[in-house]
Amino acid sequence: MGLLNYEVIDIHDERAKELAQILSNEKALSILKLIEERPPRSISEISQELEIPISTVSYHIDRMLKVGLVEVAGRKYGKRLQEVKLYRASSKPILILPGGKKKHRTWEKLRVINLAVSAVASTGGVYFAVKLLTGRNGGEQSETVRILAVNTAQEASKTSIDWALCLLQS
Repeated sequence: MGLLNYEVIDIHDERAKELAQILSNEKALSILKLIEERPPRSISEISQELEIPISTVSYHIDRMLKVGLVEVAGRKYGKRLQEVKLYRASSKPILILPGGKKKHRTWEKLRVINLAVSAVASTGGVYFAVKLLTGRNGGEQSETVRILAVNTAQEASKTSIDWALCLLQS
């Protein structure tokens, strides 16, 4: 699976429409902001702090739970010894794609290409760092180390690119 866990929603999915409605609602955004900044919070705590009716907070929390913007962070016991859920903003990114899960594979391939490019850049950086460090000493040892660094950087770059191309073809 991928290196980063995220939710993929098809643009035609009902959840995409719901997400758009949530993000365009000021009360929903104020609730989300509060539980991002000071989690975890119960519905009644959110209601008191934002001066919004409990029914409104509950409605928005339910909608945000459905699309993955909010998650249950834990539970506590209220005044009447009833279990109360605590909420926080989800740390899981949401990716909206036309074609949703079908396009997910393409997204994974793009991520692999990005990693391959990063690998190439980092191996180049290693080569130049070694070159700078060994360039001052001069002599045979310096030239041998530089050749080794160049070969290592080239092999690492080739391997990264080959790996990315393999995944693109699958």
